[in-house]
Amino acid sequence: MPTSFDCLVDTQEMAQTISTVKRHVDGTTGAVVAMQAAVISAEKEAADLVCSRVNKGFYAMVHSQISQKMARLQSRVDAQLMRLNQQRKQLIGIRRVMERDYQMISARYFKLFNTLNRELRQRVTELDRPIMNFAMSETDKMTNRNEQTVSVVPVGQAESVKTANRLIASRLKSSAAKAIGTIERFIGAANALNAITGRILLSRRTEGESDTISVPAIIFESNFDGSGVNQTYVYVSEIGKLSTNGRSEIEQAVFEASRSGKLEWKSRPRVPLELANQFRGMVAESSLPQRVKDTMGKMFASRPFSTL
Repeated sequence: MPTSFDCLVDTQEMAQTISTVKRHVDGTTGAVVAMQAAVISAEKEAADLVCSRVNKGFYAMVHSQISQKMARLQSRVDAQLMRLNQQRKQLIGIRRVMERDYQMISARYFKLFNTLNRELRQRVTELDRPIMNFAMSETDKMTNRNEQTVSVVPVGQAESVKTANRLIASRLKSSAAKAIGTIERFIGAANALNAITGRILLSRRTEGESDTISVPAIIFESNFDGSGVNQTYVYVSEIGKLSTNGRSEIEQAVFEASRSGKLEWKSRPRVPLELANQFRGMVAESSLPQRVKDTMGKMFASRPFSTL
């Protein structure tokens, strides 16, 4: 006969244990979620770091290659620039030699042809003396007579005579005023020429003796191409009867003295007022833009001034 048993089991402890397990499962779930987020963040940071390092390495490699190419090209440009500067100096020397030769040859031929012209003119004049006298004197008289003739009114009334006299008087006054003006200009030009000649010529004759004569010369250096190589130029004023060869020799001597260091540049505290005013006037009268004029003024004021 079947037998049944009734058992009473206390599940309170099991329920408490299950609730504790639930809290642990929830904590484990939260930890897994946090760990997953941390893993994702770490992977993203690692990927960003790797990408940045790769980009930095690529840019560094490209920069290194470009720098190497720039250095190689810069060395080639410097070598080419040095070669061009050397060739430029050689060409300048050749040009100066050719200029001196040309001036010497042209002066010789100019003197020769002037001598031939004077001799031929004298011979032609002596051969055709009557014709030359007629062409130089008689023709001018005939031309002046026609030009100076004053028309006279063909009637004989008193009014016409007065008008004719007034015309003649006005013509005479005009001719006298022109003559006085011509004489005044001639005297002024003669006085100016005498003043210039007095400043240029010596106070005594130097025939048969040697003497020292001072000739004004201008020496200036420039660097137009920014290469660092200064170019020296010499200019000697054309005064008195200084020949072309003499001026060339003076320019060559001054140039060699400046290049050999015999002429020493000395700094001055300020630019002379006359030179500064002349420079400002040239800049103001030029047709350059205002910005270029301002830059030129600033450079002129900031650069040191030196003289020999």
